[in-house]
Amino acid sequence: MTRTAYSLSAALMLFLAVREGFAQGSKAAPAPAAPAKEEPSDPLGRDTPRGSVRGFLKTASSGDFDKAADYLDTRAAPSKAAELARQLSVVLDRGMSVNLDAVSQSPDGDLKDKLPDNRDRLGSAKTANGSVDIFLDRVTIRNQPPVWLFSSETLRGIPQAYDAVDETGLEKYIIPALRDIKIFSVPLWRVLGVILLVVLLYFAASLVARLSKPLLRVILKRITGEPDSRYVRALSRPINLLVFALASLYASRWSTSFLSRTFWASVSIMFGVACASWFLIVASDIAVELRSSKLLRRQATDQIAVLVLARRVFKLVIVFVAVVVLLRRSGVDVSTMIAGLGIGGIALALGAQKTLEDLLGGITVISRHVVRVGDFCQIAGATGTVEDIGLNSTRIRTLDRTVISVSNAKVSQMNLENFSLKDKFWFRHVFGLRYDTPPRTMRSILDQVSRALTDHPSVELETARVRLIEFGPSSLNMEVFAYIKAADAGIFLAIQEGLMLQIMEIVDANGTSLALRSSWAALEK
Repeated sequence: MTRTAYSLSAALMLFLAVREGFAQGSKAAPAPAAPAKEEPSDPLGRDTPRGSVRGFLKTASSGDFDKAADYLDTRAAPSKAAELARQLSVVLDRGMSVNLDAVSQSPDGDLKDKLPDNRDRLGSAKTANGSVDIFLDRVTIRNQPPVWLFSSETLRGIPQAYDAVDETGLEKYIIPALRDIKIFSVPLWRVLGVILLVVLLYFAASLVARLSKPLLRVILKRITGEPDSRYVRALSRPINLLVFALASLYASRWSTSFLSRTFWASVSIMFGVACASWFLIVASDIAVELRSSKLLRRQATDQIAVLVLARRVFKLVIVFVAVVVLLRRSGVDVSTMIAGLGIGGIALALGAQKTLEDLLGGITVISRHVVRVGDFCQIAGATGTVEDIGLNSTRIRTLDRTVISVSNAKVSQMNLENFSLKDKFWFRHVFGLRYDTPPRTMRSILDQVSRALTDHPSVELETARVRLIEFGPSSLNMEVFAYIKAADAGIFLAIQEGLMLQIMEIVDANGTSLALRSSWAALEK
């Protein structure tokens, strides 16, 4: 783990802490604007359950309990309502641990919680005498638009719950000077505590970094079979930052207030999502690098293009999912954004239809191993050697040394003849002998040519045959049929040449000859 990475992480956590401290020290901020049907919106942000809870916590954390009482469904006198708000704040700070992002931000509340439509459950606050359920009710005050308030049923049990919790918590151990001095309305002891906690997490992550490297090296060697330390260094950074995020998430439960616990837990989760995404991206790079090296050793260079494309698509998916999760954790409604991306994707697909066809065609050609770089084949009427198989087109070097590019969509759809994939070559020729060749001589020629085929090591014995097939217009026609086992066309042509010369020698040695070329006119037709 590098010092730079840890320093950046610590700076990020401190920045977020100062920002949250400023937010907690300010007055209650209005919640996001409610839908148009709930006009006018509530100035205290009580239009939704989440807005009401956040507004109460921020107002109570600033010490303005008179204003915090506006979030309570109570008919008590102002002084008693303010005290009740203070007691509720203490109960929530000491005993509540709920993700505020899970609280409904709809003006109608959570309609799937099996509670009355005008009631939502925030959670349970733990005390020495048991748990207290915290509810919010949607009520109408003086013919104003309905707002969400802490229910009167919940408030009746708060004094008893308050007596069962420790109000002062850690503050009773803090000297008065650190409690009285405030930075952005946040007590100095809390700011110092955050700094100390981040420093401790920094050293803990450094220790984990040193201890995890040998284990990570063993695991990677077992998986990849290569002891390359580059992979260990590349993976250790996101892993260590992920450990740092998990440690921060665990430490968030030590926060002295419900709002700060929620904030630190949310920040730690968001930071962990970013680190996990980084880890997956680095792991994909390592996997592609290892696979590409194996493909290069096998000279399967055409598959590397698909591998690189798959890595890019995987990275885009990881980044997209991470962004969606982070936005959702931040309280942004991503459903509208995803719907918009879906419509935009359809429009993009329609506009780039041909490009997508070529792209999918290239993936099909490469994945099916229909043709490879260096193969001699015939595509779209062009015969030549394949020089490159891209994601959009295939380049062919023709016999007259020109280059033809054929779109992969056409390559995947049309008939393709790949001569390089031949496992054997067809040797078939018809030799015309003179009509004055005696039968005994013809039998001798047939036997000797047959032995020449069977004695040749490259001739497939099962298919080799030599037969007198017809009495032609001016010749006795002898067919020589066999398959030649050869690696490429050049070797086959050399073997074919030797066999044809050997047949000519056999015919000449038996006292006859091949018929004149003019005798073959009818046969060729």
